[in-house]
Amino acid sequence: MTLELTDLVQDFVATKLLSKVELDFLEAELWETFLHIGEITSLSVAPPNISESLDLESGASWFLCCAAVLDATRPIDEPRVNKLSTLIKEHSIK
Repeated sequence: MTLELTDLVQDFVATKLLSKVELDFLEAELWETFLHIGEITSLSVAPPNISESLDLESGASWFLCCAAVLDATRPIDEPRVNKLSTLIKEHSIK
């Protein structure tokens, strides 16, 4: 089984369900993004229907969508979407 961030986000939007393994994969991908945010120069944008269904602005990146999925399924005190949005702004990533 090959896991892809975009496929998993799309699956979650369609079904509102992901397995523990799939969520663990998304968590690891997002953690790597947090660790290497200074090396990122651009982010891929998710289609409007995906970002909007996750209550994000149209034009949100796939990683913000990933953070929204994790916030919905594994909530923490400081939402991942907020943390990632702040990092994106701080590092002027487009």
